[in-house]
Amino acid sequence: MARAMDQAYAALVQRVTVPGFRRGKAPRAVLERHVGTDALREEALERLLPERYAQAVAQAGLSPVARPSFEVKDGADGKGLRFIATVEVRPQVALPDYRTIRVAHDAHPVTDADVDRVLEDLRARQGRLVSAEAEPAGRGDYVLLKVAEAPAGIARLQPGKEILAEVGGGLLPAEVEAALEGVRTGEDREVQPAGSEGTVRLHVLDVRRKALPALDDAFARTVSDEPTLAALRERLRERLARERAETEARDVRERALEAVLAQVSIDLPESMVLHEVEHMLEELARRLQSRGLSLDTYLRSQEKDEATLRADLRPGAERRVRVRLVLDEVARREGLTLTEEEMSRAVENLAQESREDVQKMQGWLAQGDRLAGLQEYLLRQKAMATLVAGMSGGS
Repeated sequence: MARAMDQAYAALVQRVTVPGFRRGKAPRAVLERHVGTDALREEALERLLPERYAQAVAQAGLSPVARPSFEVKDGADGKGLRFIATVEVRPQVALPDYRTIRVAHDAHPVTDADVDRVLEDLRARQGRLVSAEAEPAGRGDYVLLKVAEAPAGIARLQPGKEILAEVGGGLLPAEVEAALEGVRTGEDREVQPAGSEGTVRLHVLDVRRKALPALDDAFARTVSDEPTLAALRERLRERLARERAETEARDVRERALEAVLAQVSIDLPESMVLHEVEHMLEELARRLQSRGLSLDTYLRSQEKDEATLRADLRPGAERRVRVRLVLDEVARREGLTLTEEEMSRAVENLAQESREDVQKMQGWLAQGDRLAGLQEYLLRQKAMATLVAGMSGGS
């Protein structure tokens, strides 16, 4: 403690102005009278406690997950000080033998019908509306309407306005939608929507339907850079296979996690859960901001206050914390580490995704705990792959 008091004096004398002395020149006794013994002792404790706390944590082999609270007391002999630190620590995670658990892999190969559906969707996007002449409107056709009369309060139906509505599109009241099936150009319709005392009167200006382009090589060149329809089909098949593989891999990971979590009981530290709730709240605020909304606006639209939102986020936060603790334990048990090559590749990928220079990305990661966060993420990804392999019968 004496050394810490000496260090505290050396620091305070450089910051505090004592009348009659140049800064840094006031004797210790004079400085102590000026600022008070308690101030000097507090400065000493701010320097001493972190050092002693780190030593105690290392000696006890603890893994704190939050800042400690300190209680300082006089030493047993009346000399010196002793402190009691209270801190939440990382809980023990007793993993089951996950290699004895099996998760199913539901593989669904891409079929010709899957490719056909994508091609039909592309055709629909390239289609153009043409007049159906005297033919009646069917579902999927479009009707150009003049609204002659409509009661107030019905969306999209304003007297005097023209609207283009898809038959069966669901944008108009159900009674109006039903009345449009079978109409022809030049006809009138009167409908009384449910719950409305007024009548809707519509005049059909035109019935239109989509004319779809032929599925040929010219179509392939229009919607892609492929020269033939066969080449486009193969490209779509590869894309669908890639997307399906990613979806199936994600589903397997979720099933593997759920199977392990169902057999693991973890006493979650409150500080970890609250920290994750805060993180999720920040994520939500960023998503809202990207859409030009504020968190306050969102809360008003949901008729919630921030406390209610935090309570809603808590179950998801608890699951996130459980998943991380499980994956960290898998990594520890399996002795997983990251190689320099894996870290370099991850940094290069981040730089490419962000369209940044690799050196700039390295500089950005060096700030704060970003690099440690990336390392934790990559190690957990590795642990997840190990978990899935073990539960799939692999090594």
